Amino acid sequence: MPWRKNKKGRSNTAAVSQPNSQPSVPAPDSSPLSPTTVGVNDEKKTPPTLNGALKSTIEKAADRLQSKLATEGEIEPTAFFMHPDGTIKTVSLPLRDGYWKEALVGRIKEKALAENISTVVILSEVDGGRRVVLSGASPDAKASARLDYSFDNETKIVTSWKISWLNQPVQNVFLDGIFDKAG
Repeated sequence: MPWRKNKKGRSNTAAVSQPNSQPSVPAPDSSPLSPTTVGVNDEKKTPPTLNGALKSTIEKAADRLQSKLATEGEIEPTAFFMHPDGTIKTVSLPLRDGYWKEALVGRIKEKALAENISTVVILSEVDGGRRVVLSGASPDAKASARLDYSFDNETKIVTSWKISWLNQPVQNVFLDGIFDKAG
């Protein structure tokens, strides 16, 4: 009951905690440089059935992003490449314009094929600062997870960090057909 009368008869607004409720998320802007269209409310607390490498790469990418946020105060669109030996290389994705984005799509696919990459994960911002989506692909699976976080700019401390697995992989132009041998 959010509205209650106290002993003196005045209204009291008490916040009722709803431990399993999620805040509603506005749809992301559909700018021409946005790599995804996301329905981020479609989530679950446990990861979907994934192969171990894809799940692990998304979780490691999230850990790297948290470290980057803590040291640099911001995170930006990024690609994570899992090599066959288990190392992960990180590449920033400078999205300047549509032509540049098309070139990046091609370069990501070329790198994945040339270096025998086992998994690629792409970070795309959703709401300009406190919520991002990690989408990943491997030759046999795709998955997405949403990261919700809080960051104190004055103290440069990450005050909250939560990963939520999405029921359906988010469409991401950087991952479309990435492991297709032809094309």
